[in-house]
Amino acid sequence: MSFYIDALSKLPDGKATARHVAEYYTYDEAMAAAKHIIDSFLFREFRDHAAKGMRAEELYESFKARGERPVILRKGSTTSTNVSRFDALHYARQRCSEICGGSPKA
Repeated sequence: MSFYIDALSKLPDGKATARHVAEYYTYDEAMAAAKHIIDSFLFREFRDHAAKGMRAEELYESFKARGERPVILRKGSTTSTNVSRFDALHYARQRCSEICGGSPKA
């Protein structure tokens, strides 16, 4: 059995889109890749706004509006199922707090 990641995001017109990221042999590899997708967005966004500063809540809202939300799926013989142990929004909220030094509101 293997795992793969689809990344969900919103287009400027408000429509949702998904892209296939990659397939992994283990859940741990897939989770590390999903976290990397989120971290890359958050650090890039934080860096781009470093001159004016950015609060954790602002960074989190930016992620919710424009960041890709990775979903880890388990690939079975005939179907794929969502592996609900990874919550992209929960992870992003936690990382925003760590990056900015404050806690965003849920």
